[in-house]
Amino acid sequence: MRCKACGRSWPFGRALLSSIKVSGKKECPHCGEEHYSTKRSYHRSGILAVSAFFVFMLLVETFQMRLTSALFFAVFLLLIVLFVQPLVIHLSDEEVLHKE
Repeated sequence: MRCKACGRSWPFGRALLSSIKVSGKKECPHCGEEHYSTKRSYHRSGILAVSAFFVFMLLVETFQMRLTSALFFAVFLLLIVLFVQPLVIHLSDEEVLHKE
């Protein structure tokens, strides 16, 4: 994620923690400016989550995984989604979720 005000990139750890917050303000760690996720970011996040779910279901059914293997694979996919999430989020100066 890159700040719209100062143009600096956020540290990955901070971007990861901010990406977990679905809505609300995200404050730049460098300049303190408040930003919001764009509408496109919400769409990409949804597509990422749904894609991970379909990959999980497809692979579990294709390889007839046991419950323990499926659970480990689900945790692995969840971690991948969490680490990719900050890469699909872009910031805006105005909130788009509560806009009418």
